Amino acid sequence: MALNKVSAGRGAAWINESIASLKTGGKAIWVPALLIGLLGSLPYISALQGVFILFFYGSLVLCISKPDGQFNVLSGFQNGNFGRLVPVMLLNIAFAVLVIAVLWPTLKVAVEAAMNGTSVPDAQAVAMAKGVLRHFVWLLPVGILMHWTTQFAVPLATLGGLAGTQAISQALKATFSNIPAMLVNLLCLFIAMLLVVIVFIIPLALIGAATASSPMLAKIAVIPITTLMTAVMLALISGNMLFAYRDVFGQAEPATEDTGVLI
Repeated sequence: MALNKVSAGRGAAWINESIASLKTGGKAIWVPALLIGLLGSLPYISALQGVFILFFYGSLVLCISKPDGQFNVLSGFQNGNFGRLVPVMLLNIAFAVLVIAVLWPTLKVAVEAAMNGTSVPDAQAVAMAKGVLRHFVWLLPVGILMHWTTQFAVPLATLGGLAGTQAISQALKATFSNIPAMLVNLLCLFIAMLLVVIVFIIPLALIGAATASSPMLAKIAVIPITTLMTAVMLALISGNMLFAYRDVFGQAEPATEDTGVLI
C-alpha cells in the first residue's frame, strides 16, 4: 500500500475537513453519530459504547466516506470489519491494562480513602502526585502513539480491508513517516474537543442548577445535551481518521470484498 509523507500543515487540514463534513454530511453522519452518542449517554448502557467504541468509529468512518448519503450504524461490525478491528481493540485494551497496572500501586491509597470517605495525609498526597507524574512522563507519549496508531488503523481495516495486524503495522509506518503532521493534528484535535466541551458545558450547568433538587430528573434532562455533545466529538474524531487516511494513503473507496476474520 502506497504511503505518502505529507506536510505538517496537513494535520490542521484534516480537522478543517472533518468540521466541514459536519456541515455537509447530513443524515449519513448525524443519524449514526447521534445514535452512538445516545448509547453513550444512557445510564448502565454507556459501558457498551466504551467497549465497542473502535467498531463504532469504524462505522462512522464508513458512513462519512459514502458520497450517496447512505449510512449503517453497525457497518463497523459487518463485512469482516469486526474481525479486522479486534486486534486494534486488543492493543488499546493492553495499553489500558498497562496504565492501571502501573498507576494502581501509587493511587491505591487514594482510591481506598475515597471509598471510605476519608482523606489522604498531605505528605502522602504529595508523594502520590510525584509518583503519578514520574509515570506520566513515559505513559503520555505511549498513549499518544496509541492514539495515532488507532487513528490510521481503523480506516485501514474498514476502508482498506487490511487484516488487523497489518493495519497496525501500516498505521505505525504512517505515523513515524508523518510526525510533524501528527503533532499539528493532535494539537488541533485537542483544541477542537476543548471548544466542544466549552460550548456544551454551559447548558449542562444550567440544567444541573435547574434540576438540583431532583437527581433523577437531572440525569434524564441532560441526556439530549450529552448525546449531541458526544455525537459531535465522535463525528469529528471519525472524520479526522478518514481524512488523515485519505491524505497519507491516497485511498478513498471502501473495500468491497469480505475477507473474513483476519488477525
